[in-house]
Amino acid sequence: MSKKAEVINLKPSEAKKSKQRNLQLDSGRQVLVHSDEKGELLEILERGGKAVVTVRLTDKGPVVTVQGAHLELKATETLALEAKEVKIIAQENASVESKGSLKIDSSDKMDIHSHDDIRVVGKIIHLN
Repeated sequence: MSKKAEVINLKPSEAKKSKQRNLQLDSGRQVLVHSDEKGELLEILERGGKAVVTVRLTDKGPVVTVQGAHLELKATETLALEAKEVKIIAQENASVESKGSLKIDSSDKMDIHSHDDIRVVGKIIHLN
């Protein structure tokens, strides 16, 4: 009596093919580069393993995240921010200072709201 053997189709491993490169810096920090079918990711890690800089290369363009206690952007000439939407959120205080003139211009409605007093101080205040 012979029986037919059951055919078993084995699928190739579905584990993602991921490449990772690691560069250990003298300071104890690490630079990691990951690459898989979703894209590429570059990370700079602190000594404890926390990512402080990440650059994710996506189909819509790069996404850069920088985290730290203090971040500084300095330009000797011009610093320009341009986006569809810009948000600045401060947990405590925010200030804008200019050694020269300061202009705020909106082509649409502008709202100023405060739960406390609003002060406008100037030599001459022009309204309308």
